[in-house]
Amino acid sequence: MSQAEEKKTTYRGDLTQGPIIPKMLRFSVPMILGNLVFQFYNLADSLIVSNTYGTNGLAAVSASFPIMMLFNAMFMGLATGAGIIISQFYGAKDQENLQKAVDTSFTLCLIVGAAITLIGLTLSTPLLQLLQTPGEIISDSSAYLRIIYAGFLFNMVYNMGAGILRGMGDSKWPLVFLCISAGLNVILDIVLVAFLHMGVIGAALATITCQLISAILTLTRMVKGGYPVQVRLHKFLMDKFHVQSIIRLGLPTALQNVAVSLGAVVIQSFSNSFGADFIAGNAIVMKVDGFAVLPMMGYSMALSTFVGQNIGAGQVERARKGINYSMWIIIGFGLVLGVILWFFAKYLMLAFGAEPHVLELGINGIRILAFFYLFMGLNQSFSGALRGAGAAVMPMISSLVGAFVRIPIAYFMAVQPRWQYGLFWSMVISNIISFLIVYVYFQSGKWRKNAIVVTNARIDE
Repeated sequence: MSQAEEKKTTYRGDLTQGPIIPKMLRFSVPMILGNLVFQFYNLADSLIVSNTYGTNGLAAVSASFPIMMLFNAMFMGLATGAGIIISQFYGAKDQENLQKAVDTSFTLCLIVGAAITLIGLTLSTPLLQLLQTPGEIISDSSAYLRIIYAGFLFNMVYNMGAGILRGMGDSKWPLVFLCISAGLNVILDIVLVAFLHMGVIGAALATITCQLISAILTLTRMVKGGYPVQVRLHKFLMDKFHVQSIIRLGLPTALQNVAVSLGAVVIQSFSNSFGADFIAGNAIVMKVDGFAVLPMMGYSMALSTFVGQNIGAGQVERARKGINYSMWIIIGFGLVLGVILWFFAKYLMLAFGAEPHVLELGINGIRILAFFYLFMGLNQSFSGALRGAGAAVMPMISSLVGAFVRIPIAYFMAVQPRWQYGLFWSMVISNIISFLIVYVYFQSGKWRKNAIVVTNARIDE
């Protein structure tokens, strides 16, 4: 590589220099759009299945979601740990360790992906039975899950590759590939579900086909995109230091994600106890919830990369300023979002194909959640920033507390009195508790001392 090419590739996507807010916004917008596209990607299954097969079809797909998230959570923790060390080495301009981190990350991805595939295929039906999934939908839900897990590795490869690109400051190409995949997913859903009448099986086949294509596109871009490092598919490297760093940084997030997903599984069982109509109505509310939360999640991911690069470059004060600026951006967004959700709740339910008997339920659920997305967004942003700095333990603790507190709240507010809206209020209360924990920790300043800086650890070895 020539000196000119090295300079071009090394500093492309560098978030350690220049004005903070413009850089953050330019980097975060593709990630926010990507998360929204991903929600459309999932939404296509639900809308087309619902309109073709009615409430039971929608309930069958929706009942599978918590189990899918449970296993996804195991992998996303490792992906988060990989993203942290990649962003820090990228910020430090340490190309040798950056390449080793990429090689190690993909090797772990393949190993963990194979394990999750086997576990998912084996446990899908027993878990659905454990969750008291209604008998009229359990067969379709089980078939949907088995197909999804048969192609689970494709999803993992895309997410790991996209995370590596974002760690190096490239948020554009993951969005492009996701848009291509989502558009194809809609076409395949229409063909397989609406025209060929393959039901939830057609929806699942459409999903894994698109995940395969997005994985291929991402790998191709990493090999031929002119980055400082490449995916070397012929090398299955497991560098000891990088494995330890990924686990040390990713394990708290993995445990957090698994706990949150287990909590969601329990909440889904509570939801299932109210019958198929409530499952369908709650599924639509959760689709709206996904659109509301994902922009904040996208910004949180961008903030994590920003903090990681600047921590790796030794610019702690710049990282802190970026976090404080982000807090005000999230507050403004959360207030605007609350107003929109409150006044347009009915139209959102109708847009998602709500049947008359679930319409009122969904409107009330959306309005309960509307203004509390402010706290969810702040919680996501502060947690993402702390993970980028390597201080991943406190976000884990705050999420664990929120997840486990939600269960008894939901039980005593919803299940015991048979008041279905208690499920939504349990979500609100638990998220406020999680936010307060992580915010107090950030304000204490202890995150600077507890941060894990992998670049310094590597130098000290």
